Amino acid sequence: SLMFLLMLFTLLLTLTVIVHFVFLKRMAIIFETKWPQSIELVTIIFCLFIAHVVEIFIYAVVYYFAYDIPGMGGPQAVGFEQWINTLYFSFVGYSSLGAGELTVVSWPLKILYGLEAINGLLLIAWSACIFITGNEQNTCFCSIRRYSCLTEMLSINKIEALNDKT
Repeated sequence: SLMFLLMLFTLLLTLTVIVHFVFLKRMAIIFETKWPQSIELVTIIFCLFIAHVVEIFIYAVVYYFAYDIPGMGGPQAVGFEQWINTLYFSFVGYSSLGAGELTVVSWPLKILYGLEAINGLLLIAWSACIFITGNEQNTCFCSIRRYSCLTEMLSINKIEALNDKT
């Protein structure tokens, strides 16, 4: 059962990272527009929000069908047979808020819930990194469009750090 859980989580992690990466790559078209920077920012935030909702939905499907997955035990909690409660459970797990009013009793789902929180934190941090990195540089709005931007920033920081030491 533990091996199955690890394989399931590996699949979910891979799937959510691919979804996130595809969204980020597709967002690159935004930077080819001549839109004002404020419009680009709002569009990026909206697109990142949609990416996170899709990733949350992936976990919610697993929770919803946990009864049918051998070894998972199923979420024996009040209201888990309703899709909206399962989706809510996934939202609060992914965002690391925690759902006190909805609980699972099977240990595989408890562990999966915790792993979803770590996965969500990493993907949310990735989104924030893309947003902040792009916002810090006027010439390089977002590292999605110019991967060299981050390298340039790191090189500049290294040079400045070396100069400060001398």
